[in-house]
Amino acid sequence: MRTRRIFAGSLAALGLSLAGCDGSVEWPGFETPEQDTAQAGASETGAEETPIAETRIGEPAIDETIIGETGPTVPSVPHADTPPADGPQPDVPASEPDEPEQTGEPDEETEAAGDGLTDNEGTAPTETTPETGELPAGTPTEPSVEIPKEPSAGTPTEPSAETPKEPPANAPAETSDDTPETQRDETPVSSEPAEPQPSPPIAEPEPSIPPAPAPPVFSYHAPGALLPGSGTGSPDRTVYAPDMVFPILNARAYPQSMVWRFGGGIGGGDECDARNYAYPWQDNFCEKRSRRNGTPSCPLERVHLGQDIRVGDAAGCNAMRREYRNNARGITRYRVVAAEDGVISNIGRYTVTLRSGPRIYRYLHMNMRALQVSLGDTISAGQHIGYVSKDFGGTPTTFHLHFEIKVNTPDGGWEFVPPYTSLVESYARREEGPGEEIPVTVGVASDGPPIPEGFVITE
Repeated sequence: MRTRRIFAGSLAALGLSLAGCDGSVEWPGFETPEQDTAQAGASETGAEETPIAETRIGEPAIDETIIGETGPTVPSVPHADTPPADGPQPDVPASEPDEPEQTGEPDEETEAAGDGLTDNEGTAPTETTPETGELPAGTPTEPSVEIPKEPSAGTPTEPSAETPKEPPANAPAETSDDTPETQRDETPVSSEPAEPQPSPPIAEPEPSIPPAPAPPVFSYHAPGALLPGSGTGSPDRTVYAPDMVFPILNARAYPQSMVWRFGGGIGGGDECDARNYAYPWQDNFCEKRSRRNGTPSCPLERVHLGQDIRVGDAAGCNAMRREYRNNARGITRYRVVAAEDGVISNIGRYTVTLRSGPRIYRYLHMNMRALQVSLGDTISAGQHIGYVSKDFGGTPTTFHLHFEIKVNTPDGGWEFVPPYTSLVESYARREEGPGEEIPVTVGVASDGPPIPEGFVITE
């Protein structure tokens, strides 16, 4: 394509140089008979000149205007296969075989050819002798510089017949029967199944290590393990109030016996002894009493029907004792709260009863002159109802809270049940840590002597 465009540009330049004022064109090879004779005489061979067969170039006229340029337009040359009307047929040099038409944007060489210019600007095409194709003697020749063309994007290229086309890297290898015997794979195919390869061992997941249990924040003896000589307790581990709030707001609490501990009247000592304010806890439900009180949960008839709870520490106990002597109404050191939502159903001389659905809670020995509730009040769990004291009617007891739980029975009655396990669970929730149960041991010495004859325990 590029050769044809260069040839067309050369013809355009030649036409411009030969055109006369009257528009006639003198074509080389169509001179007058005189000139033709002179040229025949000057020929070195003297051979008769044979006209070259006409070669028709079927390419349409080329628009010689460069896209994007302004300026005068070079007039186009009449088509090569249309001779002048009045002149003889021109002698057209032999053309090269047509090249496949290229598509895409013109490159720099193509744009230069469109201007009617060649690499040797202004040089007319060189003629060759008709018979031999050789240049006439004395004609200067210039070496032909072949500029390789880069195919534009999207232009199909023809593969060379001499250079084999390499297959893509990922193309499967082709097999041919022409493969030499020495290059073929002669590996014999075994009819036996391949021996199974052992699968890699599967790594077993490491066993998860459970988190370490939280350290205990308090300790307690088992339910029913009473102080020796104080009675026979109930081993019942049922939590009868699983959602209850511990009855002391936030002070340390130590459930234990008030009668068989120091200052309780049996073993002597002082109620504010520091040994009374230490763990572990000890159950005293079903403890022996002088007054007849019975419940199916206890093996004896005259028993203690609740759990006694010391509160605070020895220093607090001594402070309350001083305050009690001066103003019993002013003992407001340790707060008592409601175990569940309910209604205050009864207030006695030293008792406050809270009715909460299928359960009844009784609080004894609070400061009855400083109660925070009245009969018939509807209260919520954790609500402040009073203060720890030692009110016991006319005769004071030790500083503690007596706490009881009753449950409704199938026959419609009410029965006292052990509150010890419910206290353990609720205290652990309040302290946000578990309790540690002390194993039961045999032959533990009693902290005090048994009840002497004639000694009356009214609680």
